[in-house]
Amino acid sequence: MDLNQLKSFVTVAYHRNLTQAAERLHLSQPAVSAQIKAIESQVGTALFHRNSSGMTLTRAGEILLPEAESLLQHKHKLDSFAESLAENYTQEAQLGLIHPVNAEKVTELTRLLSHSAPDIHLHIQYGMSGEILSRILAGQIHSGFYLGNANTRSVRSIFLENIHYSLICPQSEAAAIQSNLPRSLEDYIWIEMSGVSSSNKHVQQFWRSNRLSPKRQIICDYPQTIIDLVSTGIGVAMVPSDKAENAIASGKPLHVIEQLRQTLPLHFTYLDEYEQNPTVQWLKRSVLTTWQLPSSV
Repeated sequence: MDLNQLKSFVTVAYHRNLTQAAERLHLSQPAVSAQIKAIESQVGTALFHRNSSGMTLTRAGEILLPEAESLLQHKHKLDSFAESLAENYTQEAQLGLIHPVNAEKVTELTRLLSHSAPDIHLHIQYGMSGEILSRILAGQIHSGFYLGNANTRSVRSIFLENIHYSLICPQSEAAAIQSNLPRSLEDYIWIEMSGVSSSNKHVQQFWRSNRLSPKRQIICDYPQTIIDLVSTGIGVAMVPSDKAENAIASGKPLHVIEQLRQTLPLHFTYLDEYEQNPTVQWLKRSVLTTWQLPSSV
């Protein structure tokens, strides 16, 4: 039983689908299937129930999974240690950041990271939640922030706080919109982020729950531009409350529709198999300190 076989076993267990696991591992489906069969042959029992809807763990598979996960975690820890032995070794840390995270928190976190480990090269990558999660799953970044719930078994998520969202409209349209909520919202252009963002999924849920079918949308992936477009009278949008409040305080002609405030959970996420990776542990400690959460989380 080698590490590649264990990696395939864990990935299939997470995805419950051989095709998806093969794509995640960048292997052919027959290759992954052969690795699973090799492990089952070695342990002497089936590890998966196979049916038309996918693959689920047997009792033996459930017992083996945490042991395999632990071994992969130790492997990543050993890989990091081995890399540090190189003569010209430079430790790097990649952190995925999303726009809804409060700017003051970002500044505080960056300051803490740079002071606690000045020799580590920190690379902060901005993106939308879906993009950050994809980079984490692909092993392109160590960890990142995710808005909403990352319902992926291979990813560990630590709840940090609820991000409050406000529905904003042009100040000149506030009375007209308020007069017939929520139906009046269908008459306006909705300015939203693209589908890979959690906020877009949240807006779609908002429409469904209020039985709305907006006739026109504008896709814009830059939060400040969304606020600017609303302030010029182009449409309405759901944006982080702190950004809406800052815009109003700066003189933007905006109105917050108080009845329709929403919240989304903000999480710090990383691959389960990176649990013992020193870089991930350093990033995790720093995030918990910044959000004033106990280290035992």
